[in-house]
Amino acid sequence: MTEPGQDPLFVAHEALPGYAEAVSSWLADDTGTAAIPVWTGARGDLLDGIALARPVYAGRRAPEPAGTGVVVGTSLPEEVRRLAAPLARTWVTKVSDLPDTGSVLVLGSYADLRADAVQDVVDQTYAQGRDLFLLTGRDAHTVSWVVAKQYANAAPHGETGMISELDTLPAAPGTVWFGAEDVRHKDIQGIALDRVWRRVLFHGNGKDDQLNLGRFTLCGLSPVGERDPGLPGPKCAYGLGCTKPEEKLIPARRIKAAELVLANCFSGPLTDYAMYDPKYVILLDALDGPAQTVVATLTACDGARPENLAWLTESSTGRNAARAINDRMKDINPYPSFVQIGLQSGGVVEQPAPVADDTAGFPLHTVGARLSGLLDSGLLREDYPLRPRLRQLSDSMLRYASRIVALSPPDGPPALAATAEETKSLDLALAHRIAKHHDDAVLQFPTYFGERSTAEEPVDLDWLCSCGRPLRSYTRRGRLPVIADTVQGLCARCGDVVNSPVDGTELRVTAPEEVEAGTTLHVSITVAPHRTGTVNTGIVLPMYLNARALPALSRKEVRAGESARCDFAIEIAAEAAPQAYYFTPYAVHDLGVSTRRVHFTVSPPAPAGSGRSPGSPTA
Repeated sequence: MTEPGQDPLFVAHEALPGYAEAVSSWLADDTGTAAIPVWTGARGDLLDGIALARPVYAGRRAPEPAGTGVVVGTSLPEEVRRLAAPLARTWVTKVSDLPDTGSVLVLGSYADLRADAVQDVVDQTYAQGRDLFLLTGRDAHTVSWVVAKQYANAAPHGETGMISELDTLPAAPGTVWFGAEDVRHKDIQGIALDRVWRRVLFHGNGKDDQLNLGRFTLCGLSPVGERDPGLPGPKCAYGLGCTKPEEKLIPARRIKAAELVLANCFSGPLTDYAMYDPKYVILLDALDGPAQTVVATLTACDGARPENLAWLTESSTGRNAARAINDRMKDINPYPSFVQIGLQSGGVVEQPAPVADDTAGFPLHTVGARLSGLLDSGLLREDYPLRPRLRQLSDSMLRYASRIVALSPPDGPPALAATAEETKSLDLALAHRIAKHHDDAVLQFPTYFGERSTAEEPVDLDWLCSCGRPLRSYTRRGRLPVIADTVQGLCARCGDVVNSPVDGTELRVTAPEEVEAGTTLHVSITVAPHRTGTVNTGIVLPMYLNARALPALSRKEVRAGESARCDFAIEIAAEAAPQAYYFTPYAVHDLGVSTRRVHFTVSPPAPAGSGRSPGSPTA
């Protein structure tokens, strides 16, 4: 009941002439105090919806209109269309007349929302990243009610909530949260029906007529209308009772919410794609209730925690809620899954921004592939010392690769941060092993992977071998998924002097071509990683060379697209045999080992006073 002295927000009209007069008065009202007219006809259930809406809304609003509107079908009287006119800046007469830019509003009864009428605009707006709004209902009376609700503003005391049968992660900030554990043990029916919601999202498995919430069911059965015997219905349509306890049903029309999200498969299909008679479609039942905005699914969808958070945060800034969810889902469902009935709801409030992802860009796939190459290709023996840590990281990454974790702040970034930190630690451990064990099995990757790969056409590199001659490079693709793809660079004089994983750190080396025994060969190594991070660099010397490289290891923080210089000194023993040698600079980053081979000659010590000096450095 309306409180004494309180003007009603909505006023019901059973007869069309009275409704027509009220629409004219509403459109002419300059005070913003006139009651919003609703053409209910003999629909007593809509009177119940108006009564339930009283605590949901507080006053009127002028909603932001869509760019272009279009009416589909002929079932709506002119009076309903007139009330909807301010909800779009421009109206066209046919769907084919809609422009290629701007947001779109489609007005029509549910019977007229057939695929041949609106599927093209659904697909086009999705592909073009444009907002799409529908205004619909089971008949002209519900459409009148849905249009009227667009002019109402949500009461400030309403809550924002998410109720999910499927989400087991911790509660999201900025919301009243009931997760999978709560659904199993709490009175979800009372929670759903007894509270006033500005915005509420229900998440569970389901179909046209229901959304499952453990023992409870969000139900679409309407008390109005007769079932068409030519159309199928759920179990209850045949007098066989409900699939769930009837005392635990939650009628969608009785939820007191300004914005209601039905996050289950097929909650809002186009009319000719619906499985059941409209009497049972949960979207239609929800539109008969207080909600001015209902977000529902057109088809099957895999929406989960990332989509729930996209709705909670991104659409709170004024975005179309369905578009925010669809954009988040493109990595798993690259088609329009959700659709929004109603304009931006008056229940939207600013929500906390997601926790920043400090690991954005972490190459989960690349590092995972390199892990597989190290663990499962046969390159490393079962007793390789780092194998337990590598396996543990691989197992963790399989868990973190789940998009529910990876894309769900605040849980995703810490999970990926832990992965990135362990990868960084393993990079250092690998680099230390190579520094201490110049025959470490990891260094055999060029031959081992190369024998199990096929080479692509070579290309000329824009940089030279350390000897100054041209380099040609080719990619070698593994014949099996566990054989990592590698890159090899060839010099006609020095042979295969560049070996790295695809997208590995690039190494360029400057050093003299000749050094005297008993002196020092000064080496400059420039490292350029594919991704920002810590690059571990060292030099491997052949076992038959009596020498040592200092420092044993260099660590540099380098940004992607930039490079860093590492200086080394190879101290040649006086007893070193004069002959040709090579040394192998290496860099470890993101579990990828890049190597260069640089040829040089050790000459006998110069006689005292001869004035002879080694050759000049080359790049």
